[in-house]
Amino acid sequence: MTKRIGWFAGIATASVAALALSACSATPEPASSSGASGNLASQVQADQKVDVASLQKSLGAPEAKSGVKLCYVTRTLANEFWGYERDGFEAEAKKLGVQFQTYAVNDESSITEQLDKAQSALNQGCSAILASPISATALDSVFQAALAKGVPAIVLNDAKGTLPGVVYVGPDAQTIGQSAADYIAKKLPSGGKVAQIEGDPGSSNALNRGKGFKAGIAQHSNLNLVASQSAKWDTNQAQTIANAMLTANPDIKAFYSQNDGMALGVQSAIDAKGLTGKVLLVGTDGIPQAKKQIAADKYTATVSERPTTEGATGVDVALWMLAGKKVPAWVDVPAFIIDKQNVSQYQTGMP
Repeated sequence: MTKRIGWFAGIATASVAALALSACSATPEPASSSGASGNLASQVQADQKVDVASLQKSLGAPEAKSGVKLCYVTRTLANEFWGYERDGFEAEAKKLGVQFQTYAVNDESSITEQLDKAQSALNQGCSAILASPISATALDSVFQAALAKGVPAIVLNDAKGTLPGVVYVGPDAQTIGQSAADYIAKKLPSGGKVAQIEGDPGSSNALNRGKGFKAGIAQHSNLNLVASQSAKWDTNQAQTIANAMLTANPDIKAFYSQNDGMALGVQSAIDAKGLTGKVLLVGTDGIPQAKKQIAADKYTATVSERPTTEGATGVDVALWMLAGKKVPAWVDVPAFIIDKQNVSQYQTGMP
């Protein structure tokens, strides 16, 4: 998941029940039944990947028993992407009459801060733990403790699953990267040089998006990846790096940025070189600011994720599990391309 740079800062504090709190994806490894509590192990179908629409159809609307409290440990709400993830979680909990509490970190890079909040959530009697870990293994100790107590553990969007019994809700980050490469190939039938702006090298989202993008480029022999460098999810760094790439390779035809925040920095570099509309720019996430730029013909496309849907689905998965229903280890919430053709449908909010 990755650190996404939001353009609208938010400040968050934890709240309970009806109080609102003030919230890229992964490629989970298949879980097995060993290591989780017996009941949860039998409920999580280790080798199953099911898309969210099919799962909702097969399991039906979830119901909450009295006294259920769901806790979501997210990342900084100064990043608008996580605000949408939180909004989906809280809206669904309110709709279903479930008590809830959100825990957000102040420092996007502080694994220790997030771990402390996750431990606090578990100690405060949460019926299920939902989280968007800063790194793939950041919250493993809390997940393990939760599963041992029979408390469902659910990852929303951003971390590679490593523990058996943990359910992942979100898209496939490698597919996101592959989709970006395929889209660029379609837009450049004559081929050309392309460049990639990477996220934080320690992020599972960055690693998997990069892996998918490079694999996709390799399938299109007329595309040549001439530069790929990390901007650590930072807009300003992305602008500086993209400017240097364009100076070294003034004939670059397209950029892929692993999130929209960095892509907006790339856009500034493209604009400064007088190449707006001449160099393709594909981002990731689908934040509102990126979609405004797509509508204004300054930005080509974004591989949009669905954080509001993911947050709501996390609530449903928790309630299904608490009701004893079986769920797949991976609930797929696919990303999709937004460009000039369909941006008018998605200009506000995030799906």
